Amino acid sequence: MTDLDQIAGFLDGVEEAQPGPDGGQDSLVELVAHFAALPARPGSVVVIALPNGTRLLRLFFAVHLAGHTPVLLSPSTPRSRVREIARHLGAFALVRAAIRPGDHGEADVRRLGGVDLAIFPGPHTAHGPGNVILMSSGTSGLATGCLHGMDALLRNARRHIASIGQNASDTVLVSLPAYYSFALVAQVLGSLVAGSSLVLAGPPFSTANYLSTVRSRRVTVSSLTPILAKSLVTAGEELPSPLRSLTVGGQALDADHVARLLKLNPDLGVYLTYGLTEAGPRVSTLAAHLEPPHRHGSVGLPLDGVEVTVRDNELLVRSDTVYRERVGEPAPSKRGQLIEPGLVATGDIGFVDPDGYLVIRGRSTDFTVVQGEKVSMAAVRRAAESLPHVVRAAARVLDDDDADSARLELDVYVDDGNCPSEADIRRQLRSLLTRGERPGVVRVHPLPAGEFHK
Repeated sequence: MTDLDQIAGFLDGVEEAQPGPDGGQDSLVELVAHFAALPARPGSVVVIALPNGTRLLRLFFAVHLAGHTPVLLSPSTPRSRVREIARHLGAFALVRAAIRPGDHGEADVRRLGGVDLAIFPGPHTAHGPGNVILMSSGTSGLATGCLHGMDALLRNARRHIASIGQNASDTVLVSLPAYYSFALVAQVLGSLVAGSSLVLAGPPFSTANYLSTVRSRRVTVSSLTPILAKSLVTAGEELPSPLRSLTVGGQALDADHVARLLKLNPDLGVYLTYGLTEAGPRVSTLAAHLEPPHRHGSVGLPLDGVEVTVRDNELLVRSDTVYRERVGEPAPSKRGQLIEPGLVATGDIGFVDPDGYLVIRGRSTDFTVVQGEKVSMAAVRRAAESLPHVVRAAARVLDDDDADSARLELDVYVDDGNCPSEADIRRQLRSLLTRGERPGVVRVHPLPAGEFHK
């Protein structure tokens, strides 16, 4: 299902909820030819950091069809962070909307179909054709990715659409960033294999725009994070027709909000999903509208071909869509650790009930969810400790009754003789952390010389 003609036909039907200026997009065939002609080994890594849109998908598939390894990043990733990720991945090239001379050292920058392409001088890493790198959403480190085969991602996508009953007559709305593994695999690749129509929206997300897009684009299938789903419940409006299916994934949606969502939308199919990037990414689905209320605290049954077991209260996932290896920097987190080929430790604490339903009780302490974004606490600490004069750092989530407004707080311990201010720390972290990772509170603690050592 990765034939050029099939993908080209699929992309020709993709719509943008709020189309921007075209900017002279090259055709898929032209882009494939361009990437295939680059002086790179098969499977070379190409980083793409662009906002949701047809251009992003066209470039992603072009890199793949040219025999290279695409990896998607947030377009808001700071330049210094992009440089680090590219270096750790051994990237051959980078695609961004605009790249200024000197942004990436000696990289050769050229224009390509309305975007800029930077060719790095090396060293380069190549994984062979047919591969994709999915970044681990900040749960494993600053520059850690998971190497998957495109065939495995397509297999996972087929299992997902089967679990929610998606078909060729559906129109699917992508409101999540395409660099999220769920959006890319479950929605984009899922629509490709199902033959569904695709509509690309934000971010940013707003309830008003979402409801308007569902109506105007005749959307039948949509996926949201729990935070966004809760905002719709709070608005108290019934979701408009012809929406028939809503999937909610990521952090668990509590049973109370599930009940309210179903009460507001008695004719809507509501599917609660669970997965992780390392599993390819989808693991289980609960058709909440078909289940009794006592099931709404679970994340459902494993997809076909997926087996979930428990070891020391940790969920283990066995599947032929589990990633093959981690790439980039060494991952400090045990979440997503590959135990053996096809078997991954999720880092999630839970159990499987006698009827086979998965229940998640907690997550690894190496990461947390802040305002709907996965954040690696280890990555935040490491970023802070990389700053001059910082001896060590400690990060935690502020206690807050409202999880939607939860923020990080950061304690930074510095050399008393060279004590940077809070403003200095914030300014330096801005270039290293994404918006969701930036702490809401920073406290600077001077330490007597020699008391602590890195």
